[in-house]
Amino acid sequence: MDGGTPGIGLLHLLEGRRRAIIVDAAEMGRPAGTVARFRPAEVTLTGAADRLSFHRAAVRDALALAEALQLPLPEIVFFGVQPGHVGWGQGLSPEVAAAIPQVVQAILREVAQDLKEGTSMPKTKDVSKTKGLILIVDDDPDMVEALRMPLEAHGYSVAHAASGRVALNMIPELRPDLIILDVMMETTTEGFQISLALRSPDPKSPYAAYRDIPILMLTSIHSTTPLRFGPDQDYLPVDMFIDKPIDPDKLIAKIAELLARKQPL
Repeated sequence: MDGGTPGIGLLHLLEGRRRAIIVDAAEMGRPAGTVARFRPAEVTLTGAADRLSFHRAAVRDALALAEALQLPLPEIVFFGVQPGHVGWGQGLSPEVAAAIPQVVQAILREVAQDLKEGTSMPKTKDVSKTKGLILIVDDDPDMVEALRMPLEAHGYSVAHAASGRVALNMIPELRPDLIILDVMMETTTEGFQISLALRSPDPKSPYAAYRDIPILMLTSIHSTTPLRFGPDQDYLPVDMFIDKPIDPDKLIAKIAELLARKQPL
């Protein structure tokens, strides 16, 4: 995309997105055609920000304005391409044109890695301004969206992990207010194993500090088989179940009930 013409209008393009990849010309002091990857913190550094984009009211200003107004931004990755020269004209310089395949491959790797990791972070940085942070642990993208939409519509902030392993790595950083946990992911009992890890009575457990996070277990077993089971402190230490397909009203009601239990008297 060319950030020069829309300028501050970049914020409109970023609105409502969970992740964005922006490509622009960048003065990096490197050979023409060099491609580099940046994160927002690197873009907004004093001095570095002045050099990053040749457009005077583009990425730098849009991010600065969003931060000043406390606007929610998606997770952003920038790819900068070092131009061969700066001047008026149309089209790409030979050096930049030659770098386009490299940029495309870099973007494809970024997207592939995102899908592999199977994570998404909350849209809103200041979670305290929402009803709470909900971590969805599920490997089905359609189910994740079916959960995410009513949650965000009711004022919750949402993060996602596509496996229990990824979720366990995210929990210490995110400290979610509630976890929605699927049963079958990389293995048929992964959800059970994750709940046991989180609720381990061992005081030396690496997850001891998160033992009190409410867990809402997501399953289709009750609706597709005659099997019935419920929370069990020793074997299935979760707080509540919700069946697939998801009823949004029941989902919101169960989450409200679990969060209310968590509040100190």
